[in-house]
Amino acid sequence: MRCEDEGTLSLFEHSHAGWTSTTRLPLTISPMRFDDDDPLADFELPPDVMSSTFEHAISDAASITHERGHAVASALQRKLKGSIVEYGFPGTVTAHLKSGVVARCGGPTLGWRIEVEREPGAEVKRIAVDVEPTETDAKAIAEALAKVLKRW
Repeated sequence: MRCEDEGTLSLFEHSHAGWTSTTRLPLTISPMRFDDDDPLADFELPPDVMSSTFEHAISDAASITHERGHAVASALQRKLKGSIVEYGFPGTVTAHLKSGVVARCGGPTLGWRIEVEREPGAEVKRIAVDVEPTETDAKAIAEALAKVLKRW
């Protein structure tokens, strides 16, 4: 297939014994069509712009979630004196408690829950935490996590 001149598309070329035959069809470009019943059709963006817009939205949401994870870890560190709290991949707050217990707290992307390990390789105990999935206040989340973790 090749375009020979504007408005014509050469779909088939065949050469035999020095002779070439070509089938030509008119080339028509139809504009992007939207459903006439769609009240937002006039406001729709072209696919390349939409893709870029979604990428930015996803990136912004990921950045906000990531920063919230760091804020929760920082607030939890202040609540759990003598413990080491860190926030890392894949969005998990890990608390190395003064008692030797390691607690992995599911982060903002995973839902706030706690998995406690009394010693490396020991059975993992899963604990529900009373934090709403829509909660965004880092101090409130840290308070709920600390309330559970202080028992360990």
